[in-house]
Amino acid sequence: MKVKLADAKACYANASDEVKEALEHLFGAEPFAFNYREIKSFEDACKHLGISTELPAQRVGVEYCKEAVEQSLAAYKLMVICKAINNGQQYDEDGDTWFPVYWFYTKDELENMTEDERKRKGIQLLSAALANFTVGAGVRYAAASFRGAGTNAHFGFPLCANSEEKALYLDEQFRSLIYQCYGIKVKEEE
Repeated sequence: MKVKLADAKACYANASDEVKEALEHLFGAEPFAFNYREIKSFEDACKHLGISTELPAQRVGVEYCKEAVEQSLAAYKLMVICKAINNGQQYDEDGDTWFPVYWFYTKDELENMTEDERKRKGIQLLSAALANFTVGAGVRYAAASFRGAGTNAHFGFPLCANSEEKALYLDEQFRSLIYQCYGIKVKEEE
């Protein structure tokens, strides 16, 4: 019997402990070690978890709010991606989780920054919804007090990782999907 390593890796993810042990005996443990950086797409996450890539269905012939559907599908994809990147373990050994963090600056703060400083910080201009004193910022349940100078997230979203490195990777690899989930639009530089 001849078994290809690629086929063995595909089988390993959903195998019983006995089958995993047999595969590790045949190929060694190294090929089956989990590397979260191999998850580069929603499809990769689904494959790792052994689930379908089919998205939740909408009813044919029913009118939906396009933006809401896009945001909810992005949220679904991010939840699947986080579960895969965390390899099913939401918390680290101390019970902590890590999140990508975004800073919001006021127009005055941005104008006082040099172009080099903005590039060094990786600042992108976003389309804002509301930014009134002590009014919600339009980013799901995040409050932007003092017109964006300080931000507080009073309610969470299950976009969490079990290490700082994984949280940084989520931002690096899936930033556009995160922005889509929260309805954030990046402004074109003028």
